[in-house]
Amino acid sequence: MAENVYQRWMREDNDRCLPVVDGKHLEGLMYGAIAYVIDKLGEGPKPTLAFDMEHLQVVDYGAFERVSEAQRQCIQGLHAAEPIRPEEMLFLGLQSLFMVSWPRPESVADIEYAAAYGFVLNKHLADVALNLAGTFSAPGALLPYWGRLSFLRVMSELPEEHVARHGLDKVACALVKRAKFNATTFALEDGPLIGVNYALEPILKQLNKILLHYFSTKEMAGPKRLSRAWESILPIVLHFWSDVEATRITRSTTTLYDDHTTALVHRLTVDQLDFIMMHELGHVTLDHPRRLRAEKSNGTNTNTVRHEFEYAADGFALGLMRSKLVANTRIATEAPDRAADERVTRVTAGLRDYQSSLGGVYLLFVYMDFIQRAGEVLQTRLGSHLRLRERMDTHPRAADRLARLELTNLGEYLYTSPLERWAREFLDSVLDYGTSLTDDALLQSAKGVLS
Repeated sequence: MAENVYQRWMREDNDRCLPVVDGKHLEGLMYGAIAYVIDKLGEGPKPTLAFDMEHLQVVDYGAFERVSEAQRQCIQGLHAAEPIRPEEMLFLGLQSLFMVSWPRPESVADIEYAAAYGFVLNKHLADVALNLAGTFSAPGALLPYWGRLSFLRVMSELPEEHVARHGLDKVACALVKRAKFNATTFALEDGPLIGVNYALEPILKQLNKILLHYFSTKEMAGPKRLSRAWESILPIVLHFWSDVEATRITRSTTTLYDDHTTALVHRLTVDQLDFIMMHELGHVTLDHPRRLRAEKSNGTNTNTVRHEFEYAADGFALGLMRSKLVANTRIATEAPDRAADERVTRVTAGLRDYQSSLGGVYLLFVYMDFIQRAGEVLQTRLGSHLRLRERMDTHPRAADRLARLELTNLGEYLYTSPLERWAREFLDSVLDYGTSLTDDALLQSAKGVLS
């Protein structure tokens, strides 16, 4: 049986990547912040550090096997048109590299200690990013590996005969500077290129951190809880509606408690990224670029067509998730060398994995819905004072897309996790808080991010 080329690339890509920082810098980042805090505040709770190692590596997305010359030139053109500032890329990558969790606090002092560490770590990461920026300032910029890894995770799950039959073997991906929540597929003659917002993974991870922080600290709620939440998310809202420096997007020090929380943040982020990648592959497989051009040439109003294509691509991505569940179930049940109870355990684990992934996807749309509605509030009330986009994008409303996905699941018990149900209510209350601010207070909060 021929080896899956995407699985092979997962093993071999490491040879093409370069580390963002060497071992000495990494060790300094790991221990420098806590040493500084101990020096200033004395001994306190001990954090647990974990790493998302794909952020330790950068790579030239145009140098991979099977990337065509047209795709390579498109990548170069996108980077030339909207250059990614290396210090921003490095800061976001380094911040997303570190996953820090703390023991449950026993006092206000413990909470303040963890917050102080987060502030100091952010300062250290910003300094390192500025110091290293010159190394990554070449026109053919090296970019974080996470986009390529998401692409390979998705492609490696697909039967190779289907990949070839639908022309997916000609698809490449790249990170680009586009303030979009979804990716963008560029239809080129010798193979499509999926362009993903270079800040998307750090933004999704930050949103998941914020949500899990407030979810896990409900019993600690104080009078400024909604104010802090609004100030934490506002920079992300403005990233998609205006122009925000990377250091401000994730400037909020978000404390996570318990080791399992950081693992959940990582899992949610991976599932959300992979759904976005599957969505873009849906556009390719369903031939949406060519069909849209045909509709335009016929003089059709393409807004409705575009929206239906987005719904269809969401459905395609959901179908790939279900196909993975079916494939894993078949593998688990067709293994004669395993005991019956082991097969049941594996099938149950596969179902839970699917439910967890679906929960992450639903949260993705909850986030998009919040950012869309919050941006509209800012546009309506502050549009004459700030440079804001007229709309977030041309996609259907995120709430409508989520409702359509839920309709797709109509034959099942609708899956919603306690976290997702709570997220909808919590983000509604955060938006209510932002909406309740006077125009002057709302303007000052936005200016504090944009200035």
